[in-house]
Amino acid sequence: MTDAQAPPDRLVIDVTIEGGEVTPTNAQLRAAVGQPIVIKVSSDSADELHVHSTPEHDFAVGVGPGQSFQFTVDMPGRVDVELHQLHKTVATIQVR
Repeated sequence: MTDAQAPPDRLVIDVTIEGGEVTPTNAQLRAAVGQPIVIKVSSDSADELHVHSTPEHDFAVGVGPGQSFQFTVDMPGRVDVELHQLHKTVATIQVR
């Protein structure tokens, strides 16, 4: 038996941008402080993902499938993940 903790499970958010619409929209999710959060994007247009957290994160979304962006959140609270060009909120993550 060991005192080592298992690494936290990742929260994976699958995002599709197609024809000016995004899926999911306004997903309500939960994560832990320091938990890896991965956003996987397939898109037919370029955009920018903005993560309103401390620290904030910006990711350039290109055209194509299989794009992956990973970050962690260091402070508990509400974190909005938004697409700037489409002006859509993909998800709100409650970080505890």
